[in-house]
Amino acid sequence: MKNRLFVLMLSILMCSASASLSAEEGKNAETTRTLTLEDMRKKYADADSKFMDVDGINVHYKDQGTGPAILLVHGTLGDLHDWDTWAEVLSKHYRVIRFDLPSFGITGDIPNGNYSVDRSHVLIDGLMDALGIEKFGIAGISYGGMVSFRYAATRVNRITSMILVNSAGIQFGKAVKRDTDTKDKPRKNMFIDPVVNREDVAQFYDDYINDHTYVTSAFIQRKLDYLNIVNRDANSVKAYKLYEKGNPQRVLSHVTAPSLVIWGTANQALDTETAQAFIDALTASCFKKLVTFDDGGHYINVERPAPTAKAALAFLQGLPEVDACKSSCE
Repeated sequence: MKNRLFVLMLSILMCSASASLSAEEGKNAETTRTLTLEDMRKKYADADSKFMDVDGINVHYKDQGTGPAILLVHGTLGDLHDWDTWAEVLSKHYRVIRFDLPSFGITGDIPNGNYSVDRSHVLIDGLMDALGIEKFGIAGISYGGMVSFRYAATRVNRITSMILVNSAGIQFGKAVKRDTDTKDKPRKNMFIDPVVNREDVAQFYDDYINDHTYVTSAFIQRKLDYLNIVNRDANSVKAYKLYEKGNPQRVLSHVTAPSLVIWGTANQALDTETAQAFIDALTASCFKKLVTFDDGGHYINVERPAPTAKAALAFLQGLPEVDACKSSCE
């Protein structure tokens, strides 16, 4: 298994375009990236939305339910609304925290331009510290899965459980193969192309979500609006350049928390065999389990929100006390 790691969906999209435009080209290029963060907050923040400055980053988050805490981390092109059903299901039993990663959703930019995974970890530390949460479970999908397992591996005394959903971090992400005989237009690189329209977003999710029941007009519009916030393209380039490579199996071997891996077997971004590779690499986890969904696509928390949330809940409620779990492995 290759250990070349970088942001899963970013690697898929950036392979066909240069990393950046020249300053002069940027001045003259037509662009749709003109929406303001303030206007999008007015449009998409709701009664449960909260904002907090964490080390100079204005974070959009939600804090719902009571009980043991669990943090949900979205993937590339994601936002906290992707977890709506999970939050509804889990918050009946747990305190559910979810947030928009910087340069996604309606969280603000990182002032110094450091969009590394390590910076995301520091942000999570600051957010959870401010909320008074010392120990918590963590769940992440795609790129958010990689953020999650690297966090769990370096904060072993803080993480009580881990859920990885179609996680990036082991396999080099695959681009969807297209039939060149069809009239399908080549998909744009939505991270750095100056013009992103509704058709581009719809085509992207057509590739990575197999059941389109939840891919509503409002869903596509939200993703389109978030992509077209000013500076989102420039920040994507910064994130790509700052990505830190490493040995995922070595990192995963440091995770001690009980772990669940959820996988869609018709995932066009990652092979099903990669799910077992995660299980095999979690050598220090005191309890680990794999749940697969037949014909499930990549963004399976959006595609099958209720069944995946139910699987997560069953895992969490079936866990032994984490201290007892860890001691049983010693």
